[in-house]
Amino acid sequence: MKLHAYFKHFLENTVNLNDSRIETLNKRVDAISSFLRDHEVFGEFFLDVIPQGSFAQRTIIKPVGTREYDADVLLSLKEHPDWTPAQYTQELYKAFEGSGRYKGMSHRRTRCVYIDYADPFHIDVVPYVESRMDITNNKTDDWEHSDPESFTAWLEGKTRITAGRLPAILRLLKYLRDSKTTFSVKSVIMTILVGERIESWRTSIDAGHYGDIPTALVNIVEDLDQYLQANPFMPAIWDPAGTGQDFSGRWDQDGYTSFRRQIHHYAGKIREAYDEPDKVTSLAAWQAIFGTSFQAPPADTLTTSAARDDTGEQFIDATLHIPMRISASVRLVGRVRRAGVLRPYDLPQRGDRVGKGRYIDFRLEDRTVPEPYQVYWKVKNTGTEARQRNQLRGQVRRGESSMYEHTAYLGSHYVEVYIVKDGVCVARDRQQVIIQPGMGG
Repeated sequence: MKLHAYFKHFLENTVNLNDSRIETLNKRVDAISSFLRDHEVFGEFFLDVIPQGSFAQRTIIKPVGTREYDADVLLSLKEHPDWTPAQYTQELYKAFEGSGRYKGMSHRRTRCVYIDYADPFHIDVVPYVESRMDITNNKTDDWEHSDPESFTAWLEGKTRITAGRLPAILRLLKYLRDSKTTFSVKSVIMTILVGERIESWRTSIDAGHYGDIPTALVNIVEDLDQYLQANPFMPAIWDPAGTGQDFSGRWDQDGYTSFRRQIHHYAGKIREAYDEPDKVTSLAAWQAIFGTSFQAPPADTLTTSAARDDTGEQFIDATLHIPMRISASVRLVGRVRRAGVLRPYDLPQRGDRVGKGRYIDFRLEDRTVPEPYQVYWKVKNTGTEARQRNQLRGQVRRGESSMYEHTAYLGSHYVEVYIVKDGVCVARDRQQVIIQPGMGG
């Protein structure tokens, strides 16, 4: 059985990083950004601090057991005329150690300086020379080509194919890895292996292939298992950003073999739990995979949630009675406007994150729907600020092929677009918008 409410409760209460930790993370990244922007050496070369990895991709999970949680950020810089690659890391370490705030907290690694806080959390700050599109290697004193914004954009494209469900699936797989400890794989490698299995042609054959969280989970894991079983020897794992890097160099055959074997095992177990028609037996099967934290939400959750979210939200099919038969595609792009010294950027490049008080222009690209057609928009807010001001929104409105919004309320929101032709919704897309305090750039 799918057990939708169980999955929702499990993600929100066991797997997902809780709001207080996310707020702490954002404040610490903002503090590092301000420190480096104003630093006597780095201030001259400072361009931006850019989230990358699971921080940008919304796949950070709550620490399991005694594990730490962390965030990776790129320190985007103009090229220094005199520094070698290794000097970027050395000078960054010197800057942190020379401050009253970070002295004793900073440590050098191969490609970064990480700041280790008193609680189980650290931030990796990776020097990145934007004009070269290179990060620096402290050990080899050499450049490494990197395009993290294209990586994030690639994953965002895969996420859209799954109607936004891919980050939750990756979080579930990370939780499985960290809680069971039956296999070990770097998050970036698992993200590539899973992401490469997401293909739009699958939805043309089966529109419900990624139709909900449990369905997406069973299908994605089975698609991954099929690929792994066809490759007994570790394949090349190319950077989807197009840098030419082969990430298999960060793994080995033994690790790959273990991962391949365990994914095959869990693919079978997940299918059994999903197909089991008896609720009690299905729950036991899901708990055998994810542990006893996978359980029913409190009895009053559905009633409380329904009362809280009764805000007049509309749906193009249920409210406007426009049937949905997706047969074409459209891509919704949100571009954050320039603000003073802060540069414009497309949202997927920063993991859909934007500071409060900015303006975003939304436009439609890659439309495969021939004119004439109508465009409908939906803006949905969440979070305490929007709720207190009665601004959760969620109405579906007729509009033009572009629009703009102001980032007024902290939280995770989204904008959705629908293309309607001959009275039928034939294409749709969604852009997540995560509004954070004090986020520059």
